[in-house]
Order: sequence, then C-alpha cells, then structure tokens
Amino acid sequence: MDDKKISSLQTDSLTNLNNRTSLVENIKNMGIGNLILIDIDNFNSINNLYGIKSGDKVLIEMAEYLSKIAKTRGYEVYRVTSDEFALLDYKAKMDITDIYDDIQSIIDDCAYHDLYLESINDTINIHVTIGFATSDHMLLEQAGSALQYAKKNYLKFSAYSNITNNIQTLSSYIYWNNEIKKAIQSKNITPFFQPIVDKSGKIIKHEVLMRLVQNKDGNLIYVSPTEFLDISVRTKRYDELSRIIIFKALEMLKNSQKRFSINFAYHDIKNKELMHDLYKFLQNNPDVAKRCTFEILENELVEDTQLLLSFVNKVKKYGVQIAIDDFGSGFSNFEMILLSQPDIIKIDGSLIKKVDVDNKSLTLVEAIIAFSHKMGIKVVAEFVHSKEVYDILKNTDIDMFQGYYFSKPVFTPN
Repeated sequence: MDDKKISSLQTDSLTNLNNRTSLVENIKNMGIGNLILIDIDNFNSINNLYGIKSGDKVLIEMAEYLSKIAKTRGYEVYRVTSDEFALLDYKAKMDITDIYDDIQSIIDDCAYHDLYLESINDTINIHVTIGFATSDHMLLEQAGSALQYAKKNYLKFSAYSNITNNIQTLSSYIYWNNEIKKAIQSKNITPFFQPIVDKSGKIIKHEVLMRLVQNKDGNLIYVSPTEFLDISVRTKRYDELSRIIIFKALEMLKNSQKRFSINFAYHDIKNKELMHDLYKFLQNNPDVAKRCTFEILENELVEDTQLLLSFVNKVKKYGVQIAIDDFGSGFSNFEMILLSQPDIIKIDGSLIKKVDVDNKSLTLVEAIIAFSHKMGIKVVAEFVHSKEVYDILKNTDIDMFQGYYFSKPVFTPN
C-alpha cells in the first residue's frame, strides 16, 4: 500500500487530524504515555437543533483550537470518534502537573468562548468533559473509562490512576496537591510511631509512619499517606515528603536511646541526593545507625538489583539492620532474600489477619517462619488486629508482633 493510501486511512477527512487508527498505532509503539480524551457535551443535540453544517463547524473549530495547544505544548492531536478528540503526550515527556493545568484551561476556554453559528445568527458556548490516563498499556481504554466515569457522575474531568487502578476526580487531585505543597513548605509532615513487641509484649522498637498535618478550625488532623501518596508521586513531590520524614526520624534518634524502623521505597534508593545525605548522616552518627532498621518494600518492582544490593551493603556497614517489608504480598523473590541477607522479614498483613479463619494462610505463615529461621532471619507479624489472631501466632515461632491489637500509630513513641 502506498504512502498516500496509508495517510488517508489514518487521517480524519473533516478536520485533517490523525484519526483513531493512527492513535491506536502510536500508543502501541510508544511505551508509557499520557492521554487526554475530550468529549463535546451533547454534540448530537447541536446537530439536531442547528444542522449538520453547524455541527461540522463546531468540530473544525475544536480541531483548530486543540491543534494550537498541541503545537505550543508538545502534544499530538487526534479526532477519535465523531465528537471525541485526544491529546497524546508521547512517551510521557510532560510534567503531570502541567498536564492537569492544560486540562483545566481546555475546560474553561471552551465554556467561555463564544462560537458564532450562521444558522441561528447567534453564538453558543461549547462544553466538554475530559478523561485522562497515564499508562504503558491500555491507555485509550483507561482514558475512556475515566471519561465515562466523569459523564456518569456529572463531573467535568476524571483521571484513571494505573498505580491504584481507580479513577480520581480533578477536585480531589487539586485539593491534595495543594495540601501537599502547604505541608512541605511548613514542614507539616510528621512521624507517627507504631510499636513492635516481642512475645512478652515488651516494646523492642517503633516503626516510623508518615502523617500529613492539617489544621481544621484549630483542630489538628493527622492524615495517613493512603490519602495523598499516589498524588505526591504523580506530582513529583514524593521525594520531598520522604526526605522530611526520614530525617525527622533520624534526628529524633540522636536525642534518645530508642530504636526505629524506617521505610525505604525503591524510589528512595534511586534518589542519589537523598542517599548521599543519608550515608553522610550514618557515618557521622554511628550510635544512631546501630539503632536503625531500614524496611524495604518486598512488593515493589526493582529495576536495578545491583543498586538495591549496594544500598543494603552500605547501610549494613554502618550497623543498620535490614528488614523486608510486606513479605508474601507479591510472589516473593526468594533470590533477592538470599542476595540481600536481611536481618528481619515482616510477613504481610494480608496473610496475618486471616490466620484465625483460613488454615492455608496459617500454613503459609509457618512455612515463611521456618524458611526465615533456617536463614538466620527474625520474623515480624504485621497487622495483628485481634486477640484471636495473636493467640494463634503466639503458638508459632514468630519473634515479634505489630498491629492495632497492641497499639495504633501514636504521636510519641512509648
């Protein structure tokens, strides 16, 4: 097939934009990307009330408007269906915050722009609904899901998160983005502490957990990262949050003899500036290092095994213990356990919380304990939420326990 025929198959004849076929092909070849899907509200009504020529004028003007945005902002623009257009950020080159700003501008510009229609000798305003997705697969489908969600719930915009597999609204995004900004500026990110106890109930150490502090009418509210962590990653503010909480915890240890367990995501370990400052702190504070456990999430995708192992070996030289967190949550990589030689394995709560009602969970927990002890690794049971669960686990060889049965996370370590 010659180039002219291929071009005609991939081009919309009315607007001269690339069409759905072209979009699908480009998505297939690009890896991760960002897609804005724009639907003209009640387009059929425009056709029915004002005629097909008026409808075509609306489509052509929308195509011209979006083409200008695409040219200045770096998107590729498509007409996907009769009343849907798309802006593709090929290979996700743009900052997610800038994309959200562009989406808001499109919604506002369309609503406030007067479009003259000869058929009625008057102007109308065009309103749009937008769905957004960022992904390395199923990008068009996910943006479509977000668009349908927005329409169904009478929203102007919604976004599909491939991290949490759910749909978020623009208002939620804007709210938490602003709260994160304020919290970072005012250092209103604070550690909470959940005790880890031995079989006698004695507190051995505390796990450090992040909380965002809000002031609501003079009342302080401490917000769990489940509310805002996904958005902090998408807006590239996670590094700042993580740095604040890690170094606040380390500074607290300088003025006490307590022991803390601090979470490190693979994202943290890739942060060269954070690692440089961390190693420097540990070198200058050997007593603190010896009272630290660094917990590494087992269920995170590790792109560079050597980078992770280098981190483990370096901090161990300073006396830091290594724990593998959430073990059993994602088809655990036993080779990584053998290579990293952790001091502690923390069994994931999804297994622990069911041991009183599911014999298979208990059998798997006992197998992890046996494997760990043969390797000289201690075991912590997370998510011990009831007396029934604790009574069953006491009869196993688990070394330490953590969960709401003993204490919720608290502002001050006991």
